[in-house]
Amino acid sequence: MRRQKPSLLQRAVNVAWYATVGMKRSFQAARRSRLTQGWNMRTSAGDANQVIYRDHETLRQRSREQSINSPYIKRFHRLLKQNVIGPRGIQLQSKAMTPGGLADKRAREKIEKAWKRFCKKGNFDVTGRYSFVTFMNLWVETLARDGEVMVRLVRGYPNAWGFALQILECDRLDLNYNDLLPNGNRVRMGVEIDDWERPVAYYLLRDHPGDSQQRPPARERHQRIPASELLHTFEPWRPHQARGFTWAHAAMLELFHLDEYRKAEMLAAEHGAKLTGFFEQDAEWMEPPGEDEQDAEVEESIEAGTAKVLPYGLKFTPYKSDHPATNFAPFIKAGLRGTAAGLGPSYNRLANDLEGVNFSSMRSGDLDERDFYKSVQQFVISELLDFVFEAWLEMAMLNGALRLPFASLERYLEVNWQPRGWDWVDPAKDAKAASESIRNRTKSRSYYIRQGGDDPDEVFDEIAREEEALRERGLSVSTDPPESPNEQDEDEERDAA
Repeated sequence: MRRQKPSLLQRAVNVAWYATVGMKRSFQAARRSRLTQGWNMRTSAGDANQVIYRDHETLRQRSREQSINSPYIKRFHRLLKQNVIGPRGIQLQSKAMTPGGLADKRAREKIEKAWKRFCKKGNFDVTGRYSFVTFMNLWVETLARDGEVMVRLVRGYPNAWGFALQILECDRLDLNYNDLLPNGNRVRMGVEIDDWERPVAYYLLRDHPGDSQQRPPARERHQRIPASELLHTFEPWRPHQARGFTWAHAAMLELFHLDEYRKAEMLAAEHGAKLTGFFEQDAEWMEPPGEDEQDAEVEESIEAGTAKVLPYGLKFTPYKSDHPATNFAPFIKAGLRGTAAGLGPSYNRLANDLEGVNFSSMRSGDLDERDFYKSVQQFVISELLDFVFEAWLEMAMLNGALRLPFASLERYLEVNWQPRGWDWVDPAKDAKAASESIRNRTKSRSYYIRQGGDDPDEVFDEIAREEEALRERGLSVSTDPPESPNEQDEDEERDAA
């Protein structure tokens, strides 16, 4: 049966319906109007790599400038190093087991001692400049500032372990190298990926592009490093992403304008404090000054308790400065709150502003901020430390620096990384709550020891050694406070009854 075409009237009704009802967007944020025209110009349908490629270099250079000149970005990086890495770094705890499933204390002790020696300055990296803690501080700051960082696993390095690390800035990873290779792999901004978008290799420039002393050009522009030898770390933002970008991207623009405003207010206030007023010629002075008097300077010296007589024809107008303005502090605070939201730490920590903070708000803010640092700690462990330890252990055993049977390598790879912990705002109440939890067996002593950033096995061994030393000296090992004479008499009477 042949379908009949709609009439002219029906088609007019359909057009009117689509224009008024059918095309009306359900999501307010998707509507296009003169009020959202500026928003439309900032949107893009490109994939993650296209968006990153367009602004990558500008973002990185501006972030580096902010890390030098902005006190708040400097504070952000310092907070990351203090709270993610900590003063002792993220500690290694070996969990090696015997074939029977018991703790292999001998192997654990050997692994942990060898790792501590490796982590000392002169052993850990190829330059000999960094210890483990210093290297990790540089790594996490580079990651936050540039948005990505590379670490090369140098196997066969001439040291006792046959292994060392090399940290590299991602300037060496050629941003402008994009290609489709004959084997079917693609190169995205210097990263070679397969059909599953798994990194296969990295194409590094032979010299840092910002180095003024470039080596003579070689036949091959790039140095191809297999992915098994290089750890390229960035925080994922979208699927299909091959490169990272600075963590400060959402806060930099607001912070830049905030810093410029703060500097302008400071300069205006400084000039207002230095400039006391102006000398003006009196309009009633009819006779113009002579040539010698026209450019004559007015001698001005100010002392306490003195009055001045101005030369004839001059009057003094005081200069009154309204800088800093009354809205200066609230404006800075509001801007820094937005900056803190874009970076991660709380406003009070980032701005060093504890005004108006009480116990409840401090505790709530600390819990939220510490969860942020804990997330970064686990990111560091999964993206760097697990890979580094596995490569180090394998090379140390092959090189003879760690005398353990290589056939049992899988059992020795079991480790636990212990990041730093934090004390609470009110340690007395938290200690009491911890004691009750241990007594009720809802949590263990080891749990609270790990929360403080320590190794339970080391703490228990230290307590055992301490109690043994007390017994040898004839001292009590009891942790209860000594009883007063009255309490002793009461106890004796109670026992006699």
